[in-house]
Amino acid sequence: MPISHLAVVVPDINQAREFYVAALKPLGYKIHTSYLDGKVIGLGEHYPEFWISEVNARKTEEEKKALPKQSGPAGEFIHLAFSAKNREQVDQFYAAAIAAGGKDNGAPGLRPQYAPNYYGAFIYDHDGRNIEAVYIGDA
Repeated sequence: MPISHLAVVVPDINQAREFYVAALKPLGYKIHTSYLDGKVIGLGEHYPEFWISEVNARKTEEEKKALPKQSGPAGEFIHLAFSAKNREQVDQFYAAAIAAGGKDNGAPGLRPQYAPNYYGAFIYDHDGRNIEAVYIGDA
């Protein structure tokens, strides 16, 4: 069964919004919804399938105080791969993500160790998450 949607928590919603809107635009993503004063944002091609939410955006001050302290970077062990429709979209994603402040983690290219005709590009977002665009299609 395919995944319907996923969400990540970010420490700076404004920085994350600017980055993801720019990086995912070549894949057809746009903001579909936003609430809690812009602290929760749903992006996608046709509907909100990728959500970014500011840390504890939905918590009251009392609830925030009761939460356990979290350790480690926000993006620790997170790898998100977005499907592209062709290699050009992968290339455009990479260029847009780098221009938006992402850090290189693998320029666009074939990765036959993953699958035949696996063409992907990898960047780190501002919080250290490994973000990928991938096209698995004809050679």
